[in-house]
Amino acid sequence: MPGLTYRKGGAVSLVQDQDIFLHVTDLHVSSSICRGSRYLPQIIDVSEDATEITLGGELKRSASNTHGQEEGENREGMLVMLTHLHGLAEQRMQELGLHKISVLGVWYAIAYCERDQYGSAKDELKAWFEKWYATSIERFELDIDSARGLAFPCQLFDHALAFARVTKWLAYNHVGYVKQRPPKGFKGHRGFHPPPGEFVGPVNHARSGLKTTLHKSLYKKCGHLLRYKTSDCECWAPTVGHCFAALTKIECFPVEDIISYTSVSQILSRLSTFKYDYIPACQNCRAMEWEVVVLKAKSNTEKYFDGLCLDCMDRMDGRWDTNCRIKHNQSTWYVSWLGKPNVREKIMRGPDGYDEEEY
Repeated sequence: MPGLTYRKGGAVSLVQDQDIFLHVTDLHVSSSICRGSRYLPQIIDVSEDATEITLGGELKRSASNTHGQEEGENREGMLVMLTHLHGLAEQRMQELGLHKISVLGVWYAIAYCERDQYGSAKDELKAWFEKWYATSIERFELDIDSARGLAFPCQLFDHALAFARVTKWLAYNHVGYVKQRPPKGFKGHRGFHPPPGEFVGPVNHARSGLKTTLHKSLYKKCGHLLRYKTSDCECWAPTVGHCFAALTKIECFPVEDIISYTSVSQILSRLSTFKYDYIPACQNCRAMEWEVVVLKAKSNTEKYFDGLCLDCMDRMDGRWDTNCRIKHNQSTWYVSWLGKPNVREKIMRGPDGYDEEEY
């Protein structure tokens, strides 16, 4: 993905008068800041030279991983965490290239911040994440790895527009069941366990809704003819047969089979190539504009899901289309409502605190 590479170079200094040289690789940091960390003092105290410490790297070979150090720290994530410990300005972080790091670096930044100050990542890194997203992701095309990797941080930092974009992309472009996946190379560490992806169930529900909408829209006209018009003429069978044949030829029908190995976006793209060349014998069958039917099915499916709405995921009352940070339709509200089990449970339970249907 363009814009996500991180430049390699010499040592980076976060302070003018550095007094600790930290090898992640090669970062100059302040001793007072390090002492204020929950994680670093125990490493400094056991180091032979308290002005020069190593995180990762040699630990694998020396088998000296006895003080909580991780075996191979991620430089991007560590640098983001340290700059926030130092309280550096946005301009300085931009100079250090921290708005152009990889998605993997974002996950490690969250992990290191949680390790150093438990529960602080959501607040401490929010402003930086929004700037990073605007710089590195907003103008670039998503792919499967980046979209799956972005869903968790977008929800963690309450970035409504980004979360909607990523979850919509997954619903339309993922092939098969959507799962939460950390970026390739993320090994995690003790004390940090990403929560189960609340987006997974709703996005898969949305994908199922897209399949249903597409199938109904493609079949509706044919179904009406098969139910009510077969006694009107003798050309109904080839009329319907040629429609199904044309859809099958471009690998768009039957939807239930095709979608098991094809994304919704791929199917919609193929529908644009649909052509109906058969000329029925009777006037009624000739009046059925199958190209229009197919284009309408394509349009209905494209409009079905606008991405998960973070506001609707937390809302328990009021109108579904009120005070949301993204514009969306009612089906998007319903899918989003499925995203928070605790919220959904409160809505489903009756006034006495139980599900009335159970009794």
